[in-house]
Amino acid sequence: MKNKYVVLDFETTGINKYYDEVVQVAIINQNEEILINELCKPKHHFTWVNAQKIHGISPAVVKDKPSFESYIEMIKNIFDSCDFIVCYNVAFEQGILKNYGINIDKYKFRDPMKEFAPIYGEVGYRGGYKWQSLSTCAKYFGYNFKAHDALEDVKATRFCFEQIKLFNINKESMSQPYLDRWKLLFKTWIIERGMKYYEDGKVELIYKNDERVVASVDGNTKYMVLIEIDKNKIKKIACDCPHASKGSNCKHMAAVLFKINE
Repeated sequence: MKNKYVVLDFETTGINKYYDEVVQVAIINQNEEILINELCKPKHHFTWVNAQKIHGISPAVVKDKPSFESYIEMIKNIFDSCDFIVCYNVAFEQGILKNYGINIDKYKFRDPMKEFAPIYGEVGYRGGYKWQSLSTCAKYFGYNFKAHDALEDVKATRFCFEQIKLFNINKESMSQPYLDRWKLLFKTWIIERGMKYYEDGKVELIYKNDERVVASVDGNTKYMVLIEIDKNKIKKIACDCPHASKGSNCKHMAAVLFKINE
């Protein structure tokens, strides 16, 4: 049966994607059906102390298990029967697959790590959005799991991938969100900073009715925020701070929205 997509994860003897070997492989499909979940005995590594501290898979646990090579044909058949493969931090899994002689150019891949970065919105030192761990992504969407077990990781990755799709659909359809869904307008770190302003009592409502809110937020100076509302939808939001003047939604706007939704 052809799957829409499958989700792949490895636990390995280390973090060198061109050298280390697989000690666990898990693959599920879009419906969370388990297609493979196997422990594997490496052929060239006999200890992996640092990796073992992370995933808990010791040489003793895998000493009687088949090698990863035993599953390669099965895995290629799974890949051949899906539209694309989902991996969190796909470069690592691709490197491992290449190291075992699998032609990754035959397949399409999706990486939720890269798709989640602009949603989370943390800017890196060199510009662009910083990549976040699977644990951070799962926590953002309210999913709890035991990290560094391949089966648990693919389940978390599938969940996050589906949530990212929903988030992007909702964002496209919510250019004027309702007041109780205003967080769609902001990056995560902006929301967190806005909450701090709100919790510290730095928001003062100057005027408020069903159609308009005017407030000041005490930052480096007092910034003025205007929100226009139409049938409980946010029609317009503006602030006179430098960040907002560049066309971005700012922490002062978020602080005021926390205030009026309290």
